[in-house]
Amino acid sequence: MSKRLSGGEEFDSLIAPVKMLTRFISTWPFDEQDHATDKSIFRFRLFQIIHYAIILGLMFGLGIAVLMDGIRNWGAMEELTECTLIASSFLLCFFRVIIFLFQSKNVLIIVRDMRKDWATSSEEDRKVLRKNCGSSYKLAKFFISSVVFTIIAFMAMPALEIVVLGSEERNLPFRGYFGIDASQSPIYELLYALEVSGGAIGGATIAGVTSFNLVTIMHASAKFSVLQRHISLIKNDDERSKDLLRSCIQEHQKAIEFADRLEEVINKVALGQFLSSTGMVCFAGLQITSMLEDTGRLMKYSSFLNSAIFELFIFSFSGNELAVQSGGIANSGFNSDWVGSSFGKNLQIMMMRATKPSKITAAKFYDMSLESFSTVLSTSFSYFTTLRAVNEEG
Repeated sequence: MSKRLSGGEEFDSLIAPVKMLTRFISTWPFDEQDHATDKSIFRFRLFQIIHYAIILGLMFGLGIAVLMDGIRNWGAMEELTECTLIASSFLLCFFRVIIFLFQSKNVLIIVRDMRKDWATSSEEDRKVLRKNCGSSYKLAKFFISSVVFTIIAFMAMPALEIVVLGSEERNLPFRGYFGIDASQSPIYELLYALEVSGGAIGGATIAGVTSFNLVTIMHASAKFSVLQRHISLIKNDDERSKDLLRSCIQEHQKAIEFADRLEEVINKVALGQFLSSTGMVCFAGLQITSMLEDTGRLMKYSSFLNSAIFELFIFSFSGNELAVQSGGIANSGFNSDWVGSSFGKNLQIMMMRATKPSKITAAKFYDMSLESFSTVLSTSFSYFTTLRAVNEEG
């Protein structure tokens, strides 16, 4: 019979894939409590600074190189859209790492609160956490797998074209203009290794940050679900009813604070994601329609399009769930035994506060929701049809 995991151990097990990826790109929060000595902390900090410099340098350098290649091919619509697609992905990864670097304190508090919720909750509350969060951890694993497949497709395809198909043209995984003849050895091999490294880091950034956002937002929604359960259990004839409601009010305030802190971390990432997704879906769709006979490139950009849409859906779905669960507090009060109770007025105040649900926004411009997801897809399709018409006329 397998040993039953404690709440903290269960959380550590669930978060492990996300933690591994975010540690790879140094966005997992640094906790000094994990280090025994000041010397150990200094070594880790030094390694982290060097790691950040390598990651940011690669992402920015490759993004600019691909952008320069797009400028050189300004007149060719297919070449330009391909370069814009890849450059925006690298530069978006660059800004994501920057944002998480400056939000490291908030990220550390968020992770500590998540583990504390799992470690200190009752078994009944943990069931609610599993019900609300369990699917998000599975979805995060699936998204990580899809990004890994996409990155491998991009990195391996040029080599397969040479080895398997016998192509004489030496292409790089992500294009780019470097001011030298990139087709000659050993320059080609060095640049190939550089782009493979950049692709691995870029893929880890996309998968790690997005999956982190997913599981933290869904955890925030689960906190409100647990609170709904606690409110519904308050009975009028219970002598502790006032104390129980007071505890629920404090729990509500903590849940709102957690969601607000999460919004502060994610809102700029969400804005970049929503703006870039509009272009990515549009450009990837254009690339797919222009290379229906090129099986290798068709597979690459089909997987890219699927990952872009999936990533946008993850942001939208989790944000929508948070708004629904936090707003549900207003209705959960009716499930308690409030008729003729002494705590009715206090419950009413909490319900009134819940009419303004917690939300994750795109830098306060619009909310992350399933409605915004459909809007972005509709806008992307409109841009796609316009670009395709321009390309056909050209």
